[in-house]
Amino acid sequence: MLYFDLRLGFGPSFHRGGSIRVEGDVTGIAAFEAHPTGLLPGLVFTLPVDARVMAAIHASCSAMLAGWDDRWSVSGCDGMRIGGTFASPDVQPQHFSLWSPNQDTAAHAMLRAVFDCFPPERCGEVAEEQLEIIRSYLDLQPSVTLYDEVPLRLRLAPRAHRNDANDIETRVRALSDHCDLIIDLSGFERPSRGLAQILPMDLLLKRSRAVHWIVQSNDADALIDYGVDPSAIKTIKRAPISYTGHPMVLGDVVVSSPELISLAQNGTRLALVSAFRKAYPLTVLEGAKAAAELVHIMKTYPFQSDRFSNDIS
Repeated sequence: MLYFDLRLGFGPSFHRGGSIRVEGDVTGIAAFEAHPTGLLPGLVFTLPVDARVMAAIHASCSAMLAGWDDRWSVSGCDGMRIGGTFASPDVQPQHFSLWSPNQDTAAHAMLRAVFDCFPPERCGEVAEEQLEIIRSYLDLQPSVTLYDEVPLRLRLAPRAHRNDANDIETRVRALSDHCDLIIDLSGFERPSRGLAQILPMDLLLKRSRAVHWIVQSNDADALIDYGVDPSAIKTIKRAPISYTGHPMVLGDVVVSSPELISLAQNGTRLALVSAFRKAYPLTVLEGAKAAAELVHIMKTYPFQSDRFSNDIS
């Protein structure tokens, strides 16, 4: 098979974007990258790609381009824009644009082949959450991922739903009862709502070996209400940063203004309060609280915040 170079850029409607590049011939390398944005640092994650997956990507991309349908690039709402380029020595580089392709299309088949380069169980740590989000937009994220770690770690997908309950229970029942287990809910978007309808809580609470839980700090009470021992719960405090990387104050005000960021970095409180009230419908007290929160955030994340003004300008 001839060498090819496939590049894809992902722009989710409400989350941070990223890019994937797959290049090689019989075998290759796949690289996932997310540029620094807001208070989020950049990340790069690479994996080798075997011959089977490389052949599948080449075939599916060629088939998509040969049978191109302009409807695949028509924009919608609450989806993801995907821009791509496919280059090979035997053809001119071909550019294309997609919008959240349906599962029965050649465009979706191409994306499925590409994401086979990044099996969820091999994408822990730095790239885990970001790849979960992008796969979820494309209906390519499994409801649970089992990481072969010690202890075993079972991670619930961000958008796992009660419709996935049977599949999740099947995975739990298949686990050996003679090993410790971690249930990782840190990426799940709604643990406090209907968790028992998604996870087989009775099975997990009856396991003979230890079951530990990882959850965001504001969701620990939901686990305790279901009967989980508080000592078995590890909480993770989420940084007050939006999905797109910008600071959040007063619970849900996303701060993306370079002026507000600059004032917070300089510690000019009075001017910052005035700027907040000009940008948002806030009372004096709310403006003062927002200013204090933003100043604290910028002090807490100095490395990323140094790059913030350049990233959003």
